Amino acid sequence: MQTLDIQEKIAVLDSFPEVRPFFSLPPTVHSFFATHPPKYVYIIKAIFAIKQGHLFPKEFPSLQLLQSFLEELLMIDSFYANIGGIIGYQHLALTLLHEKKASIRKVALSPPQSIELHESTTDIDSAILTAIRDQETMAECYPIGGSADRLQFRDDKTGENLPAAHFIFLGKPLLVRAIEDLQAREYLHYKVFHKQIITPIVMMTSNVYNNSAHIQEICKKNHWFNRPRTRFCFVTQPSVPVFTRDGDWCLQIPLKLLLKPGGHGMLWTLFEKKGIFEWVTEEMGCKKMLIRQVNNPIAGTDYGLLAFLGIGHEKNSSFGVASCPRLVQAQEGMLVIKERCDKGKIFRALTNIEYCDFFKYHIKDQPCKEGSPYSHFPSNTNILFVDLKRAQEVVKKDPLPGLLINFRKDLHHHSGGRHEEVARLESSMQNIAEKIDVEESYLTCNKRCKTISTIKHKRKTNGTTLETPEGCYYEYMLNIRELLENHCHFSLPTLPEVTTFLKKGPPFLFSFHPALGPLYSIIGRKVQRGVLHEGSELQLEIANLFIDHLELDGSLLIYAQRVMGHIDKQGVLQYSDYTGQCFLKNVYVKNRGVNWKETPPPFLQHNTKRFASFKIILHGHSQFVAQDISLRGNFTVEVPHGMCMTAQQGEEGPLFITEPINCAKPFWNYKITEHKKITIL
Repeated sequence: MQTLDIQEKIAVLDSFPEVRPFFSLPPTVHSFFATHPPKYVYIIKAIFAIKQGHLFPKEFPSLQLLQSFLEELLMIDSFYANIGGIIGYQHLALTLLHEKKASIRKVALSPPQSIELHESTTDIDSAILTAIRDQETMAECYPIGGSADRLQFRDDKTGENLPAAHFIFLGKPLLVRAIEDLQAREYLHYKVFHKQIITPIVMMTSNVYNNSAHIQEICKKNHWFNRPRTRFCFVTQPSVPVFTRDGDWCLQIPLKLLLKPGGHGMLWTLFEKKGIFEWVTEEMGCKKMLIRQVNNPIAGTDYGLLAFLGIGHEKNSSFGVASCPRLVQAQEGMLVIKERCDKGKIFRALTNIEYCDFFKYHIKDQPCKEGSPYSHFPSNTNILFVDLKRAQEVVKKDPLPGLLINFRKDLHHHSGGRHEEVARLESSMQNIAEKIDVEESYLTCNKRCKTISTIKHKRKTNGTTLETPEGCYYEYMLNIRELLENHCHFSLPTLPEVTTFLKKGPPFLFSFHPALGPLYSIIGRKVQRGVLHEGSELQLEIANLFIDHLELDGSLLIYAQRVMGHIDKQGVLQYSDYTGQCFLKNVYVKNRGVNWKETPPPFLQHNTKRFASFKIILHGHSQFVAQDISLRGNFTVEVPHGMCMTAQQGEEGPLFITEPINCAKPFWNYKITEHKKITIL
């Protein structure tokens, strides 16, 4: 029916016996149709044709509500126009429902080959350097339109549902942390190649729970992260009809569909329909794109993401996934090589199979070997590398990749006040690779704790930590232990196993701005040797830092107003050496620190109450220097722009001497060694 005009479509629908109830609608409704465009007649007859007449009440409370309802249906029909509108949507839904009840014939699946990132090598160093160099050809995309129902994250004052992008992790919303990761890569590009770049960002939001407005609010509150507004592009993910196991569409209330976001795979159709491919490639000059979900804040840990991107550039790949071992029974997809016969030839592709489709593909979620916690197949992480030109070619052939249905319990108008299993047609963004030959794709495998730990579920008492904020925080602390012990050579309190950690909290608090590295090898040069006593807190919101032999018994907070550069007259961040800078050598800091009894869990939000702290606030381009000194007690020192403050040991405590900065040379010089490794001097 795609090529027919509206009247021809109506004529076809009139031939369906299911449409006959339309003619029995009240006279007032028929009068409405007589005075409105024929598109309304078409869409209501289409609803009757797919046997969803129960959506219309016997008595219509308002013709205005009816019109709004029909407009909503027309929007859904328009989005799915290339598969036959709402009729095509229902056909696909019923097809997948049938497959749910009876598994399909066995498909040839095999584990994919991966490029290992577990240990640093010369090849990985080369890939990291390539990623930093080619960051100027990259765009970035955040699919953040999900409803986040399972997280149960709400505004404390209004009770309004909030998107996961708003969730506070280590003191910052997840969206802020994702963009700081990006800016840290741009800053690294500046320091190594002395060139300014501003990566364009695409965000796919939705209208569920006012998601789009909340995301824009975060951006505005953060002054668009001191980036030009023109480097942001927003697309709205459509919400789609929810249906029961019998395929009956659900209502919230009379004449109001129950809708849910249609999956991250919808971004490909949106990219095509809304001209995003052209905007990114032609206007912004990008060739490749990183797609990542902001609810996985550890994705940028150490070198894993950079090595993944660099390998994609070096291989000039069309598609890549950053993966890791998959935990058995985790609600995660698995990456496989799928074989199919295409025009008499065997076509092999790297793709994802979601956990809800394991039965369909005869997959048993079992460990790779007895006693192992990990699956035979690696995990889907939703960290993707995509060639934009190739993706656009594929989308024309497969606009909605990886269609599936996944049932969850929910209330709806006809459920009689009971939670009933319902689903919607979802599309998976990574399954675009099913139309790309495996030779054009690649897969990296890194440590799980450095690749994926998502914030999806609110943790139940004594429940699993997988995909919970608490679980993510524990994985983060595992990485921090590696950083501080192995790279910075700090002595730390023992990090307990996860059960004790959940009961008693962390033995210390530590956070840092990603521009401090993000590579652990760089951070290890900036922060060398020290001791963190039990219950201590160290926060480093700074990039230009040198610490050597720090002993901390309490709280030390270092905040640079300018972490990576200065803000120009247009409000845009210019990466530069005009930053806040701090030099600490042979320094002992002691104060009462964190009030652990009054600091509410979860500690991951860093909503910290303190008895005392030593706080250094660096305004503009300023410096703080302390050497061979004990800093005891509760202090806040603020260093004005253009000044250097030096702490000296006095008879009754520290003395702080402030004088103008006498030179503007870089605090650190970034160099490339003959083995293509980045170092700092």
